[in-house]
Amino acid sequence: MRDTPLCNEQTEQEYHAGFSRVMWFAEQAKLQGWKLSDRQIVHEIMQRERAAQIREKSSLPIVGREVHSAAWNRGQADALRVLLRSQREHYGKGL
Repeated sequence: MRDTPLCNEQTEQEYHAGFSRVMWFAEQAKLQGWKLSDRQIVHEIMQRERAAQIREKSSLPIVGREVHSAAWNRGQADALRVLLRSQREHYGKGL
């Protein structure tokens, strides 16, 4: 069972990498004056969750530059949820 902490640590790193990536893109979009609609964000959340489920069920190894783990996709989905929540709070107050 010695591999378990390493695996959990790697999963956590992948999760944070996915989360950070979305937050970085959101900051760049904000600097450009871009804003996604709530509907677009919800669509992206669903896509990331679906990708995570597919990755978890797949018995194939992760190969390639653009193929990411389930944890990475879940991190992105959670970051998108944070953005959606903050966007709803910000625009819900009429600011």
